[in-house]
Amino acid sequence: MRKLPLYLLLLGIIFLPPVSGWSWSDSSKKILEDLLVAEGVNKQQAQKITRDPRLSVRPDFIVKNLFYSSPRGTAQRPGVMKISSRQIARGKAFMRRYAASLSAVEKSFGTSSRIITAILLIESRLATCPMPFNAANAYVNIALLQNPDYLKEVQALYTKAYPQINDEKTVARAQSKSRWAVYELANLIHLANSLGVDPLTISGSFSGALGAAQFLPSSFRLYGIDGDGDGIASPFNLTDAKFSIGHYLRIFGWAEDAPLDQKRKAVWFYNHSSVYVNTVMMIYDELGR
Repeated sequence: MRKLPLYLLLLGIIFLPPVSGWSWSDSSKKILEDLLVAEGVNKQQAQKITRDPRLSVRPDFIVKNLFYSSPRGTAQRPGVMKISSRQIARGKAFMRRYAASLSAVEKSFGTSSRIITAILLIESRLATCPMPFNAANAYVNIALLQNPDYLKEVQALYTKAYPQINDEKTVARAQSKSRWAVYELANLIHLANSLGVDPLTISGSFSGALGAAQFLPSSFRLYGIDGDGDGIASPFNLTDAKFSIGHYLRIFGWAEDAPLDQKRKAVWFYNHSSVYVNTVMMIYDELGR
């Protein structure tokens, strides 16, 4: 589930403007359509989505995902994200407010209110952070790097500001990201279908992560839990998000009485970043004081 927490994205990155005057070629749309069908999306739906006028050319999504997707520490503490005492206080208030549901999560998965709250605090400021990006559009723009012509256009547009975009290593990463985006877009469509919503109306981070817990679509489809018993597991339901975090962490080895290394490893699976793990565990400790 590697991605930068949404509220930190909103606070810390440079927002690049969309590019006007560009349009995708029919060949790009056909490439994406075929890739989605290969991932199990109905051909008619794949064609409808790839040709929907609500999608727009946004190569800035590519730059954001290539160069701004890793959690960063502060100048004073490079290994830890900036977390204020006020945020810790808000986390403690959150635990009091949602004591009943957090207790239910702990009974189900052995994950305390502190670890669930720590992750929600980093991921979405306890479900208060806005979701400003169209998730499908983010994935589509990255996925279309499967078309070499689109990659060349993006390189030409950003080569002055990001000369490393032409490096062999960056190109290889962009191509890997494009395959990842096709997979996540397909999972977003499948998830939207199960929720009974239009996939092009779903908002999330610029990496397409969803809801308060910032699950990627594929991860939520695997680990998402219906926490409130309404028969629907939704990443946009706060109770479901709490239960889903608990489920995910337990699957990857979390236990309150486990050794520290085992706890850190479980959190690392949530986000493959030592800075992220350090910050989660710091908040986890602070919430217990």
